[in-house]
Amino acid sequence: MAQKVVNIRVDDQKWERFKKIAKHNESDASKEIRKAINKYLSENAQLDLKM
Repeated sequence: MAQKVVNIRVDDQKWERFKKIAKHNESDASKEIRKAINKYLSENAQLDLKM
């Protein structure tokens, strides 16, 4: 599976909190963002099929 590197703009404090919480949960920010994208795509699968 090919992967794409993406850049997003996030408030510094929110990003640091996000990374800290992910690490506390034995994960990392990248894994959590990928999970969020997968969840979003699952929840919107019907729209995806229409496009």
